[in-house]
Amino acid sequence: MSAWVLPPLILTGLILLCGGCDDMSHQPKALDNRPTPGLHELAPPTGTVARGELQDQAKLSDRPPMDAALLARGEQRYGIYCTPCHGLSGLGDGRIVQRGFSAPPPFTDERLSAAPDAYLLQVIAQGHGLMYGYAARVSPADRWAIVAHLRVLQFSQHAQVSQLPEALKQSLESAGQAR
Repeated sequence: MSAWVLPPLILTGLILLCGGCDDMSHQPKALDNRPTPGLHELAPPTGTVARGELQDQAKLSDRPPMDAALLARGEQRYGIYCTPCHGLSGLGDGRIVQRGFSAPPPFTDERLSAAPDAYLLQVIAQGHGLMYGYAARVSPADRWAIVAHLRVLQFSQHAQVSQLPEALKQSLESAGQAR
């Protein structure tokens, strides 16, 4: 190699070497208690399923048997997640609505009374209108319990006295006579 080629090669090598010098702290990386740059934008690979998601979806496929435990759980979960907007009776008169927020439709509407359980489960999970989804907050089993409680609320608003059990009819009649 000739003497006149060596200095430009050394100079080029130094420029390339120094051009890449940068503090490693300026690279995107995950730090404790800070969002990871860019990773929230990545979609999971096609066909992947989160752990436990298949079991959760299987719980949604079949309605659990209607029993007192399911109704009690539904009433409890409804009280936690639904009453701020929908109110205790399901008429859309919750505390949030009393403070000026838009009122949701009452559960006694014909449209909601005739809606299939799958629709109500979907609305609970994914939201509808101004309601945001509760899929991350309410487990599939609890969604079924809430739907069962909604059906009880709907029935209670339109129930005829003749449809009630005898013991309940007698207690209503005795309460009416006591007044």
